[in-house]
Amino acid sequence: MSETTRTLYINGDIVSMDFSNRRCSALAVSGDRITALGSNEEIKSLSQPGSKIVDLGGKTVLPGFIDPHSHFFIAGYFSRFFVDLNSPPIGEVTCMADLLTRLKTVADDTPPGEWISGYGYDDTMITEKRHPTRHDLDRVSTGHPIAIRHISGHLLAANSQALALRNVTRETPDPEGGHIQKDSATGEPLGILEETAMNLVQDFLPGLTPEKAIEAVGHGSERYLRTGVTTAQDGFAFPPFLDFFRDALKTGALKNRVHVLPSGNEDLGQYRSSRAGTDLSGNHMVSLGALKMIQDGSIQGFTACLSQPYYTLPEDRPDLAFNYHGYRTHEPRVLQQKVLDAHLKGWQIAIHANGDLAVEDCLNAFEAAQKTYPRNDARHIIIHCQTVREDQLDRIKRLGVIPAFFAVHTYYWGDRHESLFLGPGRSNHMNPCRSALDRGIPFTNHNDDFVTPINPLLSIWSAVNRLSIGGRLIGATQRIPVLEAIRSVTTYAAFQNHEEKLKGSLEPGKLADMVVLAENPLDIDPLRIKDIEVLATIVGGEVAYGRV
Repeated sequence: MSETTRTLYINGDIVSMDFSNRRCSALAVSGDRITALGSNEEIKSLSQPGSKIVDLGGKTVLPGFIDPHSHFFIAGYFSRFFVDLNSPPIGEVTCMADLLTRLKTVADDTPPGEWISGYGYDDTMITEKRHPTRHDLDRVSTGHPIAIRHISGHLLAANSQALALRNVTRETPDPEGGHIQKDSATGEPLGILEETAMNLVQDFLPGLTPEKAIEAVGHGSERYLRTGVTTAQDGFAFPPFLDFFRDALKTGALKNRVHVLPSGNEDLGQYRSSRAGTDLSGNHMVSLGALKMIQDGSIQGFTACLSQPYYTLPEDRPDLAFNYHGYRTHEPRVLQQKVLDAHLKGWQIAIHANGDLAVEDCLNAFEAAQKTYPRNDARHIIIHCQTVREDQLDRIKRLGVIPAFFAVHTYYWGDRHESLFLGPGRSNHMNPCRSALDRGIPFTNHNDDFVTPINPLLSIWSAVNRLSIGGRLIGATQRIPVLEAIRSVTTYAAFQNHEEKLKGSLEPGKLADMVVLAENPLDIDPLRIKDIEVLATIVGGEVAYGRV
């Protein structure tokens, strides 16, 4: 088809998600852009020689889902090349024996000396309720270095071979922003490394080659498109990633768009601009996002920085004081200087902060930077922002900061946040979408894949229902209407990315990025939203997944 040939979609239930909340039955696309919306008769009147007419048969069309935060490349790499150690409802590991058996099956088929890598284990979801230690992993193999990532992404468990290979001993000090768990009696490392200490043992992507990179991108594209995502996010991109995406685009492996957030710890010379939303590929398939920083860890890993102590502490951590509340990645003055430097260079800044004390550090840094060099519409972001307080939301509103919430935490970890990590009060207020909505704050919701699998419909469902896997209602007052939950993965997500002129709603002139659903989430029982079937995902007017 030529660039001017039109595709006319008719007989649909089209939800534009524009400011008027327009719903109509038909839509026209020319090239990679939407050209018109209207009735069947209005759109059919635009037909010309060579036009293609697609009868939607009553199916629902929404703007393509925009992933507000995940780790697109790493998630694809882990899913394709690592051992899956997730517990239900994501995976099947229920005890230590399950975990070790999965690793041993792979080790038995791997040449000695090569790394065995896993991801997704959850100490609170296995029978033993503890992390695997070096001694557990030594039972899998002493001839392979083994490193497995906690489901939070903020801890790693390694065997003795891996520790010896990198010379991690009882004398090894904790790196800044990290912790090496050690045996309280002997002082020897247990093999459990937190935060920056993980880097002592293993690079994030062992065995990475250009060929594996292309394969990981292609695998990631398939996973994201199946869930209706037209724009994924790479939320902590290392320097090679940009070339990986461009190369995968040339080969056809990359079929969805990617919004790239460069790591604030790396050389930024490859980016010709600091302006979020900049097209990095010439066709809007790869775009530039905020500069990514980290200020704390994970609530379920006990490394998030809270102003008040954790509700309970792990029984296998006698080293933690009764008033333990986690720790920072950077001292506040260090973070403020990093933020100021990036702010002065024109970067949008996104900071990972789960605990409310880390959120406070972010807000102080943003406010200090704006006082030094005021910038209109910076749209700095706090990623996760899970335990943000009401007073902090007032500051977020005043500073124009965007909270990128992780509402599916109420589903995956809600029961344990209530009984283990935060207690009833804080768990009921975590990811407070309603409080943000009441203040008129544009907020987003994400899955943080590889932590939880990419699934925007589950994010919508979680923000609306706030039900845990155990069926408990986690914070009834923070539930929001379905329409606003959809905005958190469409219009608000485009706004967060400085791409609202191109994406987020179905309007003439915007990219023809759409998801076709079997049912309309606005019209069905909200409890059924997470089970809606994604029939097709359309990127730039082309069907990238499924069929219509």
